[in-house]
Amino acid sequence: MSTGPAPEDRRFRPSASVAEVEKLRKFLAEAIERGASDIHIRAGDVVYARIGGQLTPLDTPTLTAVSTYEMVTHILGTSSNAPSIEDVRDYSGPWSAPGIARFRVSILKQRSSFAIVMRVIPDVLPTLEGLGLPAVIGQAVLADFGLFFVSGVPGSGRASTIAALIHHLNTHSPRRRHIVAIETAIEFLHRNNKCAITQREVGVDTDSFADGMRAALDQDADIIVVGEMNDPEIIELAVRAAEAGRLVIGKMSAPDATGALRQFLAGLPSEQQDTARLHVTEMLRAVVAQRLLPRSDGQGRVLACEILLMTPLVRDVLGDPGRLAEIRQTLADGRAEFGTQTFDQQLADLVISGQVSFEVALTLATNSLDFELQLRGLRR
Repeated sequence: MSTGPAPEDRRFRPSASVAEVEKLRKFLAEAIERGASDIHIRAGDVVYARIGGQLTPLDTPTLTAVSTYEMVTHILGTSSNAPSIEDVRDYSGPWSAPGIARFRVSILKQRSSFAIVMRVIPDVLPTLEGLGLPAVIGQAVLADFGLFFVSGVPGSGRASTIAALIHHLNTHSPRRRHIVAIETAIEFLHRNNKCAITQREVGVDTDSFADGMRAALDQDADIIVVGEMNDPEIIELAVRAAEAGRLVIGKMSAPDATGALRQFLAGLPSEQQDTARLHVTEMLRAVVAQRLLPRSDGQGRVLACEILLMTPLVRDVLGDPGRLAEIRQTLADGRAEFGTQTFDQQLADLVISGQVSFEVALTLATNSLDFELQLRGLRR
């Protein structure tokens, strides 16, 4: 008696795969239409989309393990350099759904089934103006050499800000420069305009951030963009590159400007701390520390940022190791003259303009008591 095909062969037949691919496209199209930044697909649940910063369930059926298996099979089969499904435990890579959007896909196994998290990659490059960043940021990034840090917690929009900085350089640079971007994942595609742009993905185009930075120096890079600057080796290479006349734009994970400076200095050898502090006062161009806040009207999120620029006041504070705690007050004092600002100053602006509610701003203020006293009259 014939035993027939194995249960797995029957479950994953090609005709069923076509139906699952159409489901996937339908889910993605709906999520994109609703303004999603991320889509979550897993067995045993409906599809979720992150809309305005909140995970929101979509009107979909509960997915089975068979459905997610076949969706993963389709994604891997239409991705370049992707492994076979049998070899996948954790996989990240770019993927395109023709006619819908480009995505950064993360595929993982959980409880013997597959889950998919998809980050939407916008077709239109972000701009500094569109993100709500002030003009002083655009001026600072046009520097010939030095260090420029973009800091914040994961999910704070750092990748968009760095893409906007590259786009600004590519459209406003007074001369042609070579930009080498070393990224965890290539989310935004840049085309040559006023600059020549090379984008390299760690694990695909280069083995590590350190290897990519060393190579960039040999590749005649004028500007090096580093997707992660939390490792002492990367920090030391960034200093060497800045000293060699390059502009280094680095992504950091500290929540504010003071934390980013502490993290940077801590990444240098202890015997170089005093020398490094003096170098920082000469090389640092700006620190943008940012957060994304829910809009008061529920329509997405708005960027709030702390801005450090190398003003004479900031230089004096950084030159003295005992005065680093004064940075925040120095930023507040330099707002009118230099364009520096603290988170609390911009939070107040966002409350006054009606973009962010008083209650949300109060929970995020650095000094909630002072903040409430200043804006008590705005609360209704």
